[in-house]
Amino acid sequence: QSQQFAPIAPFNPFGEIQYVDYLNITMDGSRVYFRSIVMSYVVRERTSLATTTYEKDGSLIALPFHRADRARQQNPGTVARSTQFLSEASRSYPVNENTVYISSIAPNNYSGITSSTLLCLVDDCVQMQENTDIFIETAGVWDRLWNQGTSYVRVASESEWIEGILNDYNDRNVTADERIPPGRDLCSIGLCITEAEWCNTDPNCSESPYQEPAASVKPGAIAGFVIAGIVLLVVVLYMIHLYLVRQQAKRYRTVFAKRIADTIEVRGSMRSLSPEALAKEFQAIDAKVTDGKLSKDELWEFLSTGKAGEIEKRDFEALFAAIDLDKNGTVDFLEFCAFMGKCSDEYRAARVDRGSVVARSSRRLAAPDE
Repeated sequence: QSQQFAPIAPFNPFGEIQYVDYLNITMDGSRVYFRSIVMSYVVRERTSLATTTYEKDGSLIALPFHRADRARQQNPGTVARSTQFLSEASRSYPVNENTVYISSIAPNNYSGITSSTLLCLVDDCVQMQENTDIFIETAGVWDRLWNQGTSYVRVASESEWIEGILNDYNDRNVTADERIPPGRDLCSIGLCITEAEWCNTDPNCSESPYQEPAASVKPGAIAGFVIAGIVLLVVVLYMIHLYLVRQQAKRYRTVFAKRIADTIEVRGSMRSLSPEALAKEFQAIDAKVTDGKLSKDELWEFLSTGKAGEIEKRDFEALFAAIDLDKNGTVDFLEFCAFMGKCSDEYRAARVDRGSVVARSSRRLAAPDE
């Protein structure tokens, strides 16, 4: 796609005008104050208030001075017709670390577009260049009404800034009525900005346009789902815990039953074991210190021989805790018998397994020599 542009005859109703411009920029948190006093054929004041934005990218948005005309009507002697107020559409955008671009509707009664560029020429913006163009539309054609180039140099303090303005007033023979006090407050000319007006754009006290979309599920339902999820998680974890505990109990009962089946001489099920057989087995374990009680060391020595398989220390601790019903640190004969009663299935499996091993061994011993 091709587009062509033809030149437009230059349009400048004002000619070339020499002027001086004293600019003050004050930053207070998220709020920025721009005050400029311009001296040419008349003394003019440019005022703009702006705030940072929610984008947090260095851009600024100007507050609309919609009360400027009313202030002129109420204070005709203090608000000159040449006082300029930036429009509500004024925005500034950082191009890079040295350049800022400003775009707005033309100030005051102009119906057009203003485009400005601020360029920092040296480090810390000690020297700055501003170029401004104002374009207006006439009979469907846009003309540049005004072009302004201003060079600034930073002064050391506010007092030096004010002193420079007063000296220029004297050098240009500006009368007292024409002078604009450089430090005057906006309220003195009827332009007090209320907190509510600041908060139209100030991100520190206004509502962010970047809001989460409205929830499609009611809070009560969300809370119910969360609680149900927590309860389900607790139940699942508890079931896993029970499974692991049962698996551990099965392991240590199997090792204990195998070790008893390996040493006891009575055949048959657990129910066929007589009290005498159980007492004899108990005494065999209680051989280190014969006191009618099994200590933890004695039971560990009995089980850790490897004849009934390996048993981990944590499984042994759980086993001893299961046998030691009164939790006094030793196992008496009654506790021993009670635990044996819980190992009937494991004992029966151990006896069957031991019988199979004995039978295979007997067959090997009875086989004729070749």
